[in-house]
Amino acid sequence: MDYFAIGGKPFLSRFPPHIPGIFNPNRLQEHQQQDGGAEALLAAGVAGAGAGAGAGAAAGAAGGDGRLNPGLVQNQSEAFQALQAFQYSAQAQAFQFSAPSFQPRARVAEHGGASAGAAGVSPLSPFAPAFPDAAPPDDGFVRAPQALHQGFNAPDEVQPWEASRFEVLRKLQDATRNRGQVHLMRDTHQGNRLVAVKQMPNRWIQTCHSEFVVEHPTETEMPWQDCGCIRFLNKQSYLYGCELLGVYRDDTHTFVITAFATEGDLFSWCEGGEAPGHAREVVVQPIARQIIEGVQQLHDFNIVHRDLSLENVLMTKMEDDSLQIRLIDFSMASTARVFRNCVRGKASYQAPELHGDQEYDALLSDAFSVGVTLYAVLLKDYPWLSTRPGGCKCFEYVRKHGFRSYLAKRKLRNSTQKVVEVMSEPLVQLLEGLLAFDPAQRLTLGERTWNGQRRSVWDEAWLHTGPGTD
Repeated sequence: MDYFAIGGKPFLSRFPPHIPGIFNPNRLQEHQQQDGGAEALLAAGVAGAGAGAGAGAAAGAAGGDGRLNPGLVQNQSEAFQALQAFQYSAQAQAFQFSAPSFQPRARVAEHGGASAGAAGVSPLSPFAPAFPDAAPPDDGFVRAPQALHQGFNAPDEVQPWEASRFEVLRKLQDATRNRGQVHLMRDTHQGNRLVAVKQMPNRWIQTCHSEFVVEHPTETEMPWQDCGCIRFLNKQSYLYGCELLGVYRDDTHTFVITAFATEGDLFSWCEGGEAPGHAREVVVQPIARQIIEGVQQLHDFNIVHRDLSLENVLMTKMEDDSLQIRLIDFSMASTARVFRNCVRGKASYQAPELHGDQEYDALLSDAFSVGVTLYAVLLKDYPWLSTRPGGCKCFEYVRKHGFRSYLAKRKLRNSTQKVVEVMSEPLVQLLEGLLAFDPAQRLTLGERTWNGQRRSVWDEAWLHTGPGTD
């Protein structure tokens, strides 16, 4: 069986909005039976939206740290799935993940400070003020508050909802994890400006962050933290964030108002356009630069995102018809940098070190997620379903044989053409560096904390020249 021939069902399927990252092998078995065995499923990476939704059903009932959240279990069937996910998470956390030997390109070794040891810089050195006792250095750079929710003063800044002011145009999507919905509305008090309105039940979001934490002690996503982080970034004139226009409340719901992104999220955008290849690289390259710049600047504010994905990058068209990205959903973000036994994000985007029991650097795990995002938008396909040990044969192949060997085997969706045949060498080098198994060998995003002592994405030609001549 050819594990790399894409089946008839699309690999690139939208994940549920928020997946803490618990991969449930029992749901995988269910889809294997439906789609003709493990080989057929894993050859396509994931057989349609069902696999993503199946993983999300179990994930939603368990926190990213593997703790069962009974508040999200709706019935006995979901309770069983949640229990299975919880058990698998516990096994995964007990498993000592041994990263394979990864040989970086020769020119990386020639670059000054290619590895943390050679440069004298530990990849786990915290960037101040990453922890409560750390004093911010006097270097003139602005850093986020230790508690991100403090960026928005709830409940004092929450205003009464003005139903007559906001005209509902249509529903944009469900906000499943927040028990709500997102609507496109027209603000009649601001020149009929189009706005995105996330509507959440008061019984879920509570009146402030402290009440939310008490009511939902095992929840991994913090809605008031999202508001606080957006407000902080707005005050810093952060180019790659959505503008928070206000938070309103009536007797039953809380409404978070943000600027409307005209082109939707990156998932929707990447389904169209050119086929994978030279022309698509030319179009995507400036978008990729923005994504990397956005995450790099976020890190320089001492904020790690921890849930980067196609769904959490919005696109809006500017007056000159250029496209501008907006990073969203900071509900899992943190001002800490080093974590252990803490799995966050969606299964395909999680760096492999999240599944071990050693400390990991969230700057580098975010960089891995950026790599998956770029691969997906360029190939209209995810590279793998899961990065958990044993969770996906595609990822296991990369771990054993290397990224380049995988590209030489992997076929485009609904095509006999190999991925490597449509990908320029500069792009292969960039993705190989971002998706390195060993975080010590992974490309950084060029954050200040590295002081130029580790190789970064900005040393890669593709970000400056694109794919080159066809």
